[in-house]
Amino acid sequence: MGRRPRHRDPVGSIGYIDPEHCDGLNVLTAKNDVYGFGVVIIELLTVKRAILKDAKDGITPLLSVVDLAVPAILALDLVKILDPKVSPPDPDEALAVELVAYSAVHCVSLEGKNIPTMADIVLNLERALAICNLSLIHISEPTRPLY
Repeated sequence: MGRRPRHRDPVGSIGYIDPEHCDGLNVLTAKNDVYGFGVVIIELLTVKRAILKDAKDGITPLLSVVDLAVPAILALDLVKILDPKVSPPDPDEALAVELVAYSAVHCVSLEGKNIPTMADIVLNLERALAICNLSLIHISEPTRPLY
């Protein structure tokens, strides 16, 4: 029979674990999951894994995609981190992408008290989807002659 993990041991994959949980607070809450979800959102935006490895020297410590993306998002430089294979978003889509990116930044806050609830994140994702849907409606409307 396998042993159950002790409550104080961090459980999860490196890169997705809430740093507060790893730093010894040892309390599991729903916000631990929100942190990991924020990492997944950042992975989707950047098309990079949670932990980036520098295979060149083998000495450099592991870098988190959070450490790479959050400063760029906060500096309003989303183009720097978005997947270069995807064409840049149109203005309405850009607003939706910004909303998703800022939501992810809040998810990966280093202080648990600043991490939003999953319900808050769902509301922001629904708002981003609504912005994209409105954009599609405007694109699909036939243009009328001005005479």
